Amino acid sequence: MIKDYFDLKNEYFLDFLNDLFGIRKTKNWDEIAKNVTLEKVKRTYKVFAEVFPRNYDYLGELEKTKDTFSTIHFGNIKASKIIDEVVRFSLYSDKIIVFHPLQNPSITNQKFDPRKNPKLWLQDFLEALYFYIIIQKWVKAGVVKLIINPCDYDTELSEIIRSQATKRVSNLEDQLLYGNFDKQIMYETLAEILGGNFVNKSKTHIVESLIKMQQPTFTEDEAIEFAEFIINWKKNINPLYNKLNIPLEGDMLKATRGGGSLESIIKISEITNANIYTASESNWNQIKDFGKDDFWLKANKLYSNMPLTFLNNVDTNFALELRKEEKLSGVRRQLKKIYSELNDISIENLNEQKVKELQEEFIDEVKIAEAEWMDIRKQAENSRRY
Repeated sequence: MIKDYFDLKNEYFLDFLNDLFGIRKTKNWDEIAKNVTLEKVKRTYKVFAEVFPRNYDYLGELEKTKDTFSTIHFGNIKASKIIDEVVRFSLYSDKIIVFHPLQNPSITNQKFDPRKNPKLWLQDFLEALYFYIIIQKWVKAGVVKLIINPCDYDTELSEIIRSQATKRVSNLEDQLLYGNFDKQIMYETLAEILGGNFVNKSKTHIVESLIKMQQPTFTEDEAIEFAEFIINWKKNINPLYNKLNIPLEGDMLKATRGGGSLESIIKISEITNANIYTASESNWNQIKDFGKDDFWLKANKLYSNMPLTFLNNVDTNFALELRKEEKLSGVRRQLKKIYSELNDISIENLNEQKVKELQEEFIDEVKIAEAEWMDIRKQAENSRRY
């Protein structure tokens, strides 16, 4: 595998994290948590800023990656969910572009520079560290390419993107269109944000803390209901919180972990020739309403109703081994073929006959993959048995 700019930078940074926090030598999450100090947090931000400096042609480096059949992950960057999304989608793409979750001091307001006040960014840092530990095998295997958003580093481009995003949001007929989630989704989102503050806390403490909050606000009944949800949700909370030697107290900042606005995602997709992938219904609605003549909008007609459940809940090492051995790769090859045909057809000119032809070819390939998957599962079960 030929390594490009981002591959080399990521390899250096991940090795730095492994050495600094003793990740390879430790046996569990608690030992890693005990290695976290404010001085190490400060040093990590400093090194990240050196690895990805302010003045550099990141757009030019991304343009060099357009020779692969790749996709851009558009959604919240959460360690608890990213592996499921990456593992499953690795069947349908040669390379998945994911944004770095760590806030870069090079583009941070100097008043909030984490190199000067690491405690302010402690919770955000722990979420990023958890993510890096989880994702690093996929990065080193060449399946995931971590990037920084170049739109954040180019002042002129940043203003253009911000202007476009502001105009799009102001033109929405319903400002709540993308926030109209059901209670389960809303609770999961809040639990990801607030859960770390309530590790090892009693239900009474959680309820009292929620009632005192100004944003969002909770009635007593709502606080009780959400407290119970958080207690049951703890298995999804960052395990680094459990044995952390630094108290999670006082004001702390938390960066938005989406990689960037839809406008910046589209800009990068145009530069890299990558397709946009999201597991979020709200993000999917944004793409559709944006009017982007994107591959996934067209390909959605082909497989939106097909139960593509390969690699659900599969161990990371096992999934990586399947990639290495090129197993279940027929689906990916078929998608490449579909992409090459759909890329030159506007969505308005995509007739039903063409959709039917491509869908039948795709279904045939999926059936082959299903048979192969059953054989793989049988072999795995026999290995475990004997």
